[in-house]
Amino acid sequence: MMSVEEFHISKQVLDRFCIAGINYHKADAATRGLFSITNEAFVTLGESAKAAGLKSVFVVSTCNRTEIYGFAESVMQLVELLVPHTNGDKAAFYECGYFKNGEEALQHLFDVAAGLDSQILGDYEILGQLKRAVETARGQHLIGPVMDRMLNFAFQASKKIKTETNLSDGTVSVSFAAIELLQNIKDIGKKKVLIIGAGKFGVNVCKNLNTYLPHTTVTIMNRTDAVAKQIAAGHQVHFAPYANKAVAVQASDIIIVCTNANEPTVMPELVTAGTPKLFLDLSVPVNVHPAIRNMEQVTVIDVDEISNTILDRTLAKRKAEVPRALTIIEHFKKEFLSWLRDHHYALHLKTWKNKLCDIDLTQTGVCEFYKDKELISETERIMRAQKAVKQLAVNLKVRHDKGCQFISSINDYLQLL
Repeated sequence: MMSVEEFHISKQVLDRFCIAGINYHKADAATRGLFSITNEAFVTLGESAKAAGLKSVFVVSTCNRTEIYGFAESVMQLVELLVPHTNGDKAAFYECGYFKNGEEALQHLFDVAAGLDSQILGDYEILGQLKRAVETARGQHLIGPVMDRMLNFAFQASKKIKTETNLSDGTVSVSFAAIELLQNIKDIGKKKVLIIGAGKFGVNVCKNLNTYLPHTTVTIMNRTDAVAKQIAAGHQVHFAPYANKAVAVQASDIIIVCTNANEPTVMPELVTAGTPKLFLDLSVPVNVHPAIRNMEQVTVIDVDEISNTILDRTLAKRKAEVPRALTIIEHFKKEFLSWLRDHHYALHLKTWKNKLCDIDLTQTGVCEFYKDKELISETERIMRAQKAVKQLAVNLKVRHDKGCQFISSINDYLQLL
Protein backbone atom coordinates (compact mmCIF):
# COMPACT_ATOMS: atom_id res chain seq x y z
CA MET A 1 0.00 0.00 0.00
CA MET A 2 1.21 3.50 -0.82
CA SER A 3 2.34 5.62 2.14
CA VAL A 4 0.99 9.12 2.75
CA GLU A 5 4.25 10.59 1.47
CA GLU A 6 4.21 8.43 -1.65
CA PHE A 7 0.57 9.36 -2.27
CA HIS A 8 1.42 13.07 -2.18
CA ILE A 9 4.39 12.51 -4.51
CA SER A 10 2.18 10.77 -7.08
CA LYS A 11 -0.58 13.35 -6.64
CA GLN A 12 1.78 16.26 -7.25
CA VAL A 13 2.83 14.77 -10.59
CA LEU A 14 -0.68 13.63 -11.56
CA ASP A 15 -2.24 17.01 -10.75
CA ARG A 16 -0.17 18.49 -13.57
CA PHE A 17 -1.81 16.16 -16.09
CA CYS A 18 -4.55 18.24 -17.73
CA ILE A 19 -7.14 17.92 -20.49
CA ALA A 20 -9.15 20.66 -22.16
CA GLY A 21 -11.68 19.70 -24.77
CA ILE A 22 -14.86 20.25 -26.66
CA ASN A 23 -17.02 17.37 -27.92
CA TYR A 24 -20.44 16.14 -29.04
CA HIS A 25 -21.90 16.31 -25.51
CA LYS A 26 -22.31 20.10 -25.53
CA ALA A 27 -21.18 21.39 -28.93
CA ASP A 28 -22.87 20.91 -32.29
CA ALA A 29 -20.96 19.88 -35.41
CA ALA A 30 -20.49 23.47 -36.60
CA THR A 31 -18.98 24.57 -33.29
CA ARG A 32 -16.76 21.48 -33.07
CA GLY A 33 -15.53 22.20 -36.58
CA LEU A 34 -14.22 25.60 -35.51
CA PHE A 35 -11.81 23.94 -33.10
CA SER A 36 -10.54 21.15 -35.34
CA ILE A 37 -6.80 21.15 -35.88
CA THR A 38 -4.67 19.69 -38.67
CA ASN A 39 -1.30 17.97 -38.31
CA GLU A 40 0.30 21.01 -39.90
CA ALA A 41 -1.28 23.30 -37.30
CA PHE A 42 -0.08 20.97 -34.56
CA VAL A 43 3.51 21.46 -35.71
CA THR A 44 3.16 25.17 -34.96
CA LEU A 45 1.32 24.39 -31.72
CA GLY A 46 4.14 22.02 -30.76
CA GLU A 47 6.73 24.74 -31.19
CA SER A 48 4.65 27.02 -28.96
CA ALA A 49 4.44 24.25 -26.36
CA LYS A 50 8.20 23.81 -26.33
CA ALA A 51 8.72 27.56 -26.04
CA ALA A 52 6.42 27.50 -23.00
CA GLY A 53 8.53 24.74 -21.42
CA LEU A 54 5.96 21.95 -21.87
CA LYS A 55 7.45 18.51 -22.50
CA SER A 56 4.32 16.42 -23.08
CA VAL A 57 1.43 17.65 -25.25
CA PHE A 58 -0.78 16.08 -27.89
CA VAL A 59 -4.10 16.95 -29.54
CA VAL A 60 -6.90 14.60 -30.63
CA SER A 61 -9.01 16.22 -33.34
CA THR A 62 -11.94 14.30 -34.89
CA CYS A 63 -15.43 15.10 -36.12
CA ASN A 64 -16.74 14.42 -32.60
CA ARG A 65 -14.09 16.10 -30.45
CA THR A 66 -10.99 18.24 -30.14
CA GLU A 67 -8.99 17.59 -26.97
CA ILE A 68 -5.57 18.75 -25.86
CA TYR A 69 -3.71 16.57 -23.35
CA GLY A 70 -0.57 17.61 -21.54
CA PHE A 71 1.43 18.14 -18.39
CA ALA A 72 1.10 21.82 -17.55
CA GLU A 73 0.98 24.28 -14.67
CA SER A 74 -2.80 24.50 -15.17
CA VAL A 75 -5.44 23.35 -17.61
CA MET A 76 -5.91 26.95 -18.75
CA GLN A 77 -2.35 26.92 -20.03
CA LEU A 78 -3.46 24.23 -22.49
CA VAL A 79 -6.49 26.27 -23.52
CA GLU A 80 -4.25 29.27 -24.23
CA LEU A 81 -2.03 26.98 -26.27
CA LEU A 82 -4.78 25.33 -28.32
CA VAL A 83 -7.32 27.99 -29.26
CA PRO A 84 -5.01 30.35 -31.25
CA HIS A 85 -4.24 27.46 -33.60
CA THR A 86 -7.93 26.90 -34.44
CA ASN A 87 -10.69 28.97 -36.07
CA GLY A 88 -12.62 29.23 -32.80
CA ASP A 89 -12.43 31.73 -29.96
CA LYS A 90 -11.91 31.35 -26.23
CA ALA A 91 -15.43 32.48 -25.32
CA ALA A 92 -17.01 29.65 -27.30
CA PHE A 93 -14.50 27.15 -25.96
CA TYR A 94 -15.15 28.17 -22.35
CA GLU A 95 -18.90 27.96 -22.94
CA CYS A 96 -18.93 24.49 -24.50
CA GLY A 97 -15.68 23.00 -23.26
CA TYR A 98 -14.60 20.87 -20.32
CA PHE A 99 -11.48 21.19 -18.21
CA LYS A 100 -9.96 18.36 -16.20
CA ASN A 101 -6.79 17.61 -14.29
CA GLY A 102 -5.39 14.98 -11.97
CA GLU A 103 -7.48 11.89 -11.26
CA GLU A 104 -10.41 13.20 -13.32
CA ALA A 105 -8.18 13.71 -16.36
CA LEU A 106 -6.60 10.28 -15.93
CA GLN A 107 -10.02 8.64 -15.83
CA HIS A 108 -11.08 10.56 -18.95
CA LEU A 109 -8.03 9.36 -20.90
CA PHE A 110 -8.76 5.74 -20.00
CA ASP A 111 -12.47 6.18 -20.84
CA VAL A 112 -11.66 7.66 -24.24
CA ALA A 113 -9.16 4.91 -25.10
CA ALA A 114 -11.69 2.24 -24.12
CA GLY A 115 -14.58 3.69 -26.15
CA LEU A 116 -16.57 4.59 -23.02
CA ASP A 117 -16.71 8.25 -24.03
CA SER A 118 -17.50 7.63 -27.71
CA GLN A 119 -20.71 8.96 -29.21
CA ILE A 120 -21.62 5.32 -29.84
CA LEU A 121 -20.70 3.39 -26.70
CA GLY A 122 -17.88 0.92 -27.36
CA ASP A 123 -16.81 2.48 -30.67
CA TYR A 124 -13.06 1.81 -30.89
CA GLU A 125 -12.41 4.10 -33.85
CA ILE A 126 -11.32 6.75 -31.35
CA LEU A 127 -8.48 4.49 -30.15
CA GLY A 128 -6.81 4.62 -33.56
CA GLN A 129 -7.32 8.38 -33.71
CA LEU A 130 -5.79 8.71 -30.25
CA LYS A 131 -2.76 6.65 -31.21
CA ARG A 132 -2.21 8.68 -34.39
CA ALA A 133 -2.35 11.91 -32.38
CA VAL A 134 0.26 10.54 -29.98
CA GLU A 135 2.57 9.49 -32.80
CA THR A 136 2.30 12.96 -34.34
CA ALA A 137 3.35 14.48 -31.01
CA ARG A 138 6.08 11.89 -30.57
CA GLY A 139 7.51 12.97 -33.92
CA GLN A 140 7.99 16.40 -32.38
CA HIS A 141 9.50 14.96 -29.19
CA LEU A 142 6.47 16.01 -27.17
CA ILE A 143 5.75 12.72 -25.40
CA GLY A 144 7.79 12.54 -22.20
CA PRO A 145 8.45 9.37 -20.15
CA VAL A 146 5.54 9.83 -17.73
CA MET A 147 3.06 10.57 -20.51
CA ASP A 148 4.42 7.66 -22.52
CA ARG A 149 3.90 5.21 -19.67
CA MET A 150 0.47 6.62 -18.85
CA LEU A 151 -0.63 6.08 -22.46
CA ASN A 152 0.85 2.60 -22.45
CA PHE A 153 -1.32 1.61 -19.48
CA ALA A 154 -4.40 3.23 -21.10
CA PHE A 155 -3.81 1.27 -24.31
CA GLN A 156 -3.30 -1.97 -22.35
CA ALA A 157 -6.60 -1.39 -20.55
CA SER A 158 -8.35 -0.73 -23.86
CA LYS A 159 -6.98 -3.94 -25.37
CA LYS A 160 -8.07 -6.02 -22.39
CA ILE A 161 -11.56 -4.51 -22.48
CA LYS A 162 -11.74 -5.24 -26.22
CA THR A 163 -10.79 -8.89 -25.78
CA GLU A 164 -12.40 -9.74 -22.43
CA THR A 165 -15.72 -7.88 -22.51
CA ASN A 166 -18.57 -7.46 -24.99
CA LEU A 167 -18.39 -3.67 -24.93
CA SER A 168 -17.91 -3.46 -28.70
CA ASP A 169 -20.02 -6.45 -29.73
CA GLY A 170 -23.10 -6.21 -31.91
CA THR A 171 -24.27 -3.92 -34.66
CA VAL A 172 -24.04 -0.13 -34.39
CA SER A 173 -24.23 0.91 -38.06
CA VAL A 174 -27.58 1.05 -39.80
CA SER A 175 -26.11 -0.41 -43.00
CA PHE A 176 -24.90 -3.49 -41.16
CA ALA A 177 -28.05 -3.67 -39.02
CA ALA A 178 -29.95 -4.14 -42.27
CA ILE A 179 -27.69 -7.07 -43.14
CA GLU A 180 -28.22 -8.60 -39.71
CA LEU A 181 -31.97 -8.37 -40.28
CA LEU A 182 -31.68 -10.06 -43.68
CA GLN A 183 -29.57 -12.89 -42.24
CA ASN A 184 -32.63 -14.02 -40.29
CA ILE A 185 -34.74 -14.46 -43.44
CA LYS A 186 -35.32 -18.07 -44.49
CA ASP A 187 -33.61 -19.03 -47.77
CA ILE A 188 -32.04 -15.56 -48.04
CA GLY A 189 -29.47 -16.97 -50.44
CA LYS A 190 -32.21 -17.57 -52.99
CA LYS A 191 -33.63 -14.05 -52.78
CA LYS A 192 -33.08 -11.27 -55.32
CA VAL A 193 -31.99 -7.97 -53.72
CA LEU A 194 -32.27 -4.56 -55.39
CA ILE A 195 -30.31 -1.59 -54.01
CA ILE A 196 -31.69 1.79 -55.06
CA GLY A 197 -29.08 4.48 -54.43
CA ALA A 198 -25.32 4.23 -55.01
CA GLY A 199 -24.07 6.81 -52.54
CA LYS A 200 -21.82 6.02 -49.59
CA PHE A 201 -24.66 4.28 -47.77
CA GLY A 202 -25.56 2.17 -50.79
CA VAL A 203 -21.94 1.18 -51.35
CA ASN A 204 -21.64 0.04 -47.70
CA VAL A 205 -24.77 -2.07 -48.07
CA CYS A 206 -23.37 -3.55 -51.26
CA LYS A 207 -20.07 -4.42 -49.55
CA ASN A 208 -21.83 -5.99 -46.58
CA LEU A 209 -24.07 -8.08 -48.83
CA ASN A 210 -21.02 -9.40 -50.67
CA THR A 211 -19.26 -10.21 -47.41
CA TYR A 212 -22.04 -11.67 -45.28
CA LEU A 213 -24.57 -12.90 -47.87
CA PRO A 214 -22.33 -13.85 -50.81
CA HIS A 215 -24.87 -16.18 -52.46
CA THR A 216 -27.59 -13.55 -52.70
CA THR A 217 -28.27 -12.07 -56.14
CA VAL A 218 -27.72 -8.29 -55.91
CA THR A 219 -28.60 -5.55 -58.40
CA ILE A 220 -27.81 -1.85 -57.93
CA MET A 221 -29.23 1.26 -59.57
CA ASN A 222 -28.81 4.98 -59.12
CA ARG A 223 -30.30 8.17 -60.52
CA THR A 224 -26.98 8.57 -62.35
CA ASP A 225 -26.51 5.32 -64.26
CA ALA A 226 -22.77 5.78 -64.74
CA VAL A 227 -22.19 5.80 -60.98
CA ALA A 228 -24.23 2.65 -60.40
CA LYS A 229 -22.56 0.91 -63.35
CA GLN A 230 -19.10 1.65 -61.93
CA ILE A 231 -20.03 0.37 -58.47
CA ALA A 232 -21.65 -2.75 -59.92
CA ALA A 233 -18.46 -3.57 -61.81
CA GLY A 234 -16.27 -2.89 -58.80
CA HIS A 235 -18.31 -5.11 -56.47
CA GLN A 236 -19.30 -7.75 -59.03
CA VAL A 237 -23.07 -7.22 -58.74
CA HIS A 238 -25.69 -6.60 -61.41
CA PHE A 239 -26.53 -3.17 -62.80
CA ALA A 240 -30.00 -1.93 -63.77
CA PRO A 241 -30.76 1.42 -65.44
CA TYR A 242 -32.73 3.84 -63.29
CA ALA A 243 -35.28 4.17 -66.09
CA ASN A 244 -36.13 0.48 -65.56
CA LYS A 245 -36.91 0.96 -61.86
CA ALA A 246 -40.45 -0.46 -62.15
CA VAL A 247 -39.23 -3.64 -63.84
CA ALA A 248 -36.37 -4.04 -61.33
CA VAL A 249 -38.69 -3.60 -58.33
CA GLN A 250 -41.13 -6.18 -59.72
CA ALA A 251 -38.30 -8.67 -60.28
CA SER A 252 -36.86 -8.33 -56.75
CA ASP A 253 -37.83 -9.92 -53.45
CA ILE A 254 -36.04 -7.36 -51.26
CA ILE A 255 -35.60 -3.69 -52.11
CA ILE A 256 -33.12 -1.64 -50.09
CA VAL A 257 -33.66 2.09 -50.59
CA CYS A 258 -30.60 4.28 -49.82
CA THR A 259 -31.51 7.47 -51.67
CA ASN A 260 -31.37 10.90 -50.06
CA ALA A 261 -34.22 12.61 -51.89
CA ASN A 262 -36.48 14.98 -49.99
CA GLU A 263 -39.62 13.10 -51.09
CA PRO A 264 -40.47 9.45 -51.84
CA THR A 265 -38.78 7.89 -54.86
CA VAL A 266 -40.53 4.51 -54.60
CA MET A 267 -44.18 5.11 -55.42
CA PRO A 268 -47.20 2.76 -55.05
CA GLU A 269 -47.53 2.27 -58.82
CA LEU A 270 -44.18 0.47 -58.80
CA VAL A 271 -45.48 -2.25 -56.46
CA THR A 272 -48.08 -4.95 -57.07
CA ALA A 273 -50.18 -5.78 -54.02
CA GLY A 274 -50.31 -9.48 -53.11
CA THR A 275 -46.73 -10.12 -54.24
CA PRO A 276 -44.44 -10.80 -51.23
CA LYS A 277 -41.82 -8.08 -50.93
CA LEU A 278 -39.67 -6.53 -48.23
CA PHE A 279 -38.63 -2.88 -48.40
CA LEU A 280 -35.82 -1.67 -46.17
CA ASP A 281 -35.96 2.12 -46.30
CA LEU A 282 -32.60 3.35 -45.01
CA SER A 283 -33.20 6.90 -46.28
CA VAL A 284 -33.69 10.04 -44.21
CA PRO A 285 -36.33 11.27 -44.82
CA VAL A 286 -38.10 8.06 -45.82
CA ASN A 287 -38.14 7.44 -49.56
CA VAL A 288 -40.71 4.64 -49.72
CA HIS A 289 -44.22 6.08 -50.07
CA PRO A 290 -46.33 5.51 -46.90
CA ALA A 291 -49.17 3.96 -48.92
CA ILE A 292 -46.96 0.96 -49.78
CA ARG A 293 -47.12 -0.11 -46.12
CA ASN A 294 -50.83 -0.87 -46.54
CA MET A 295 -50.36 -3.24 -49.46
CA GLU A 296 -51.07 -6.93 -48.93
CA GLN A 297 -47.97 -9.13 -48.38
CA VAL A 298 -45.68 -6.09 -48.58
CA THR A 299 -43.51 -5.23 -45.55
CA VAL A 300 -41.78 -1.88 -45.12
CA ILE A 301 -39.15 -1.32 -42.40
CA ASP A 302 -37.64 2.16 -42.11
CA VAL A 303 -34.40 3.34 -40.52
CA ASP A 304 -36.00 4.20 -37.18
CA GLU A 305 -37.53 0.74 -36.87
CA ILE A 306 -34.18 -0.86 -37.62
CA SER A 307 -32.58 1.32 -34.93
CA ASN A 308 -35.25 0.45 -32.38
CA THR A 309 -35.22 -3.29 -33.01
CA ILE A 310 -31.52 -3.92 -33.49
CA LEU A 311 -29.35 -0.95 -32.52
CA ASP A 312 -31.10 -0.28 -29.24
CA ARG A 313 -30.75 -3.92 -28.29
CA THR A 314 -27.05 -3.79 -29.11
CA LEU A 315 -26.47 -0.66 -27.02
CA ALA A 316 -28.34 -2.20 -24.08
CA LYS A 317 -25.96 -5.17 -24.18
CA ARG A 318 -22.98 -2.84 -24.34
CA LYS A 319 -24.17 -0.79 -21.37
CA ALA A 320 -24.30 -3.99 -19.32
CA GLU A 321 -20.55 -4.40 -19.97
CA VAL A 322 -19.58 -0.97 -18.61
CA PRO A 323 -19.00 -2.13 -14.99
CA ARG A 324 -16.57 -4.81 -16.19
CA ALA A 325 -14.76 -2.26 -18.33
CA LEU A 326 -14.46 0.16 -15.40
CA THR A 327 -13.01 -2.60 -13.20
CA ILE A 328 -10.31 -3.26 -15.80
CA ILE A 329 -9.57 0.45 -16.06
CA GLU A 330 -9.24 0.73 -12.29
CA HIS A 331 -6.66 -2.07 -12.28
CA PHE A 332 -4.48 -0.40 -14.90
CA LYS A 333 -4.83 3.01 -13.27
CA LYS A 334 -3.44 1.54 -10.05
CA GLU A 335 -0.62 -0.07 -12.01
CA PHE A 336 0.26 3.30 -13.50
CA LEU A 337 0.20 5.07 -10.11
CA SER A 338 2.49 2.37 -8.70
CA TRP A 339 4.88 2.91 -11.62
CA LEU A 340 4.68 6.68 -11.08
CA ARG A 341 5.78 6.27 -7.47
CA ASP A 342 8.74 4.10 -8.47
CA HIS A 343 9.65 6.47 -11.30
CA HIS A 344 9.92 9.33 -8.80
CA TYR A 345 12.47 7.38 -6.77
CA ALA A 346 14.29 6.15 -9.88
CA LEU A 347 15.36 9.71 -10.71
CA HIS A 348 16.84 10.15 -7.24
CA LEU A 349 18.44 6.69 -7.24
CA LYS A 350 20.27 7.45 -10.49
CA THR A 351 21.70 10.62 -8.98
CA TRP A 352 22.59 8.80 -5.76
CA LYS A 353 24.39 6.03 -7.64
CA ASN A 354 26.56 8.61 -9.41
CA LYS A 355 27.36 10.25 -6.08
CA LEU A 356 28.45 6.96 -4.52
CA CYS A 357 30.65 6.20 -7.50
CA ASP A 358 32.40 9.53 -6.95
CA ILE A 359 33.40 8.67 -3.40
CA ASP A 360 37.18 8.23 -3.17
CA LEU A 361 38.17 7.15 0.34
CA THR A 362 41.88 7.54 -0.23
CA GLN A 363 41.47 11.27 -1.00
CA THR A 364 38.62 12.39 1.19
CA GLY A 365 39.56 10.52 4.35
CA VAL A 366 35.94 9.70 5.07
CA CYS A 367 37.01 7.17 7.69
CA GLU A 368 40.42 6.38 9.19
CA PHE A 369 39.47 2.71 9.21
CA TYR A 370 39.55 2.60 5.41
CA LYS A 371 42.66 4.64 4.65
CA ASP A 372 44.91 1.57 4.46
CA LYS A 373 42.51 -0.32 2.19
CA GLU A 374 43.69 -1.13 -1.31
CA LEU A 375 42.33 1.05 -4.07
CA ILE A 376 39.49 -0.63 -5.94
CA SER A 377 38.96 -0.66 -9.68
CA GLU A 378 36.39 1.51 -11.41
CA THR A 379 34.34 -1.58 -12.29
CA GLU A 380 34.29 -2.75 -8.66
CA ARG A 381 33.33 0.75 -7.53
CA ILE A 382 30.34 0.80 -9.92
CA MET A 383 29.22 -2.70 -8.93
CA ARG A 384 29.33 -1.83 -5.23
CA ALA A 385 27.45 1.39 -5.81
CA GLN A 386 24.81 -0.52 -7.76
CA LYS A 387 24.39 -3.01 -4.93
CA ALA A 388 23.99 -0.26 -2.35
CA VAL A 389 21.51 1.62 -4.54
CA LYS A 390 19.54 -1.57 -5.20
CA GLN A 391 19.14 -2.08 -1.47
CA LEU A 392 18.11 1.56 -1.09
CA ALA A 393 15.45 1.09 -3.77
CA VAL A 394 14.01 -1.86 -1.86
CA ASN A 395 14.01 0.07 1.41
CA LEU A 396 12.30 3.09 -0.16
CA LYS A 397 9.41 0.86 -1.20
CA VAL A 398 8.89 -0.93 2.12
CA ARG A 399 10.04 1.60 4.72
CA HIS A 400 9.04 5.22 5.26
CA ASP A 401 12.02 6.84 7.06
CA LYS A 402 13.41 8.14 3.77
CA GLY A 403 16.07 10.48 5.13
CA CYS A 404 17.71 7.82 7.31
CA GLN A 405 17.81 5.42 4.41
CA PHE A 406 20.08 7.65 2.35
CA ILE A 407 22.52 7.68 5.28
CA SER A 408 22.21 3.90 5.54
CA SER A 409 23.03 3.55 1.85
CA ILE A 410 26.38 5.29 2.44
CA ASN A 411 27.15 2.86 5.24
CA ASP A 412 26.12 -0.08 3.02
CA TYR A 413 28.50 1.16 0.36
CA LEU A 414 31.38 1.65 2.79
CA GLN A 415 30.90 -1.84 4.19
CA LEU A 416 31.46 -3.24 0.71
CA LEU A 417 34.88 -1.61 0.38
